[in-house]
Amino acid sequence: MFLRLLLSLLVSVYVFAAQSDEVLSKTKKDIIQNEKMQNAKSSDILKLDWINPINASLSHTKSSRTSPSETTDSFSISLNQPIFKSGGIYYAIQYSKANREYLKFSTSLSEKSMLKSAYLAVLNLRNIDLKIKKQRYLIENAKIDITRKKEQYLSGVIDSSYLDDAILKKNSLDLSLLDMLSSKVDLEKTFKTLSSMDYKDVKLPHLNLINLTTFLKNNLAIKDQISNQKQLDYLKKMTISSYFPTVSLFASYNSNRVDYDGISKDSYKQYGISVSMPIFDINRKKNIELQELKYLKSKLDLQDKRKSEKELYDSVVKKVKIYKRKIELAKKQEKLYKSLLETTKDLYKGGEKTILDVDTMRNSLESTKVDKYIYQNDIDILLLSLYEHLQK
Repeated sequence: MFLRLLLSLLVSVYVFAAQSDEVLSKTKKDIIQNEKMQNAKSSDILKLDWINPINASLSHTKSSRTSPSETTDSFSISLNQPIFKSGGIYYAIQYSKANREYLKFSTSLSEKSMLKSAYLAVLNLRNIDLKIKKQRYLIENAKIDITRKKEQYLSGVIDSSYLDDAILKKNSLDLSLLDMLSSKVDLEKTFKTLSSMDYKDVKLPHLNLINLTTFLKNNLAIKDQISNQKQLDYLKKMTISSYFPTVSLFASYNSNRVDYDGISKDSYKQYGISVSMPIFDINRKKNIELQELKYLKSKLDLQDKRKSEKELYDSVVKKVKIYKRKIELAKKQEKLYKSLLETTKDLYKGGEKTILDVDTMRNSLESTKVDKYIYQNDIDILLLSLYEHLQK
């Protein structure tokens, strides 16, 4: 059984499946939706950003330089549109597509991070509830120990130091309980900033098993880096193309009306084609080198991200294996305390043990039962770090 468990852990981990953002408050959902809409609009703007606007101007001028004075009304509408930029237009369109993909993955990462924070708060709250429950059992045993030590001290069996130690131990347990209750308040505050639900009602997503290859293939953090690399590649090519010839179409319509000793009107059209190219730019080489360095860094960032995500996966698998062993040990300890409780009950019936002994064993058993649930929550907390980077 242990070998089967080990093999499964070496090739797979738990990840969250279908549940999405039910846990998040309406405000948080609206923030995410707004961010998605902003990203879509900015990408649409980038896609058509290479198309220049059509400009119109209207002016009314009155001059006293002549007598009588001269009044001129002018109107013009013009367009100067590049139709060929040595590949720059194509790269601009491809850059906008890469930008849309990058923003999509970035938003998904933000959403997953928010979901992770909410689920993490739930798991930590459930863990703190379990630890508080266990602590109360330990405090009950400490009370029993004080009662027992007090009787032994009054009967002269032990000196006061043993009773003092028992009292100090209970006091320490009481203080730890108060610290746990304080931590719970902080966790509840964190959760309420993310969700309007009661944490006890939150249904955690189902857990499935995936292997390392699938984890890396569906990794949002890696896809985010890939899309960023694509962006910078097209941006580099756009920068290079900006120093090569640009072919543009231009057209304009102009109309003038002059009122001076009579009215004269004049209107005309202009259209044609132009070729332009920067002859000298002192920062040309530096601009190109800067974009090449940014692109090179994005490739290095991608390699680093793949490595860090694999290390994350491996560390989670190893830690999950350790917690699985802790669960097995907790189950064995629970089984032992069950046996000791039954034996103590029999001895109590025979008059060889007191009811305090029975209560001590019962409290020890109940506190031990809690451990396996705490360890399972610890496993889920570990797996949240993988869930955060997984594409839906």
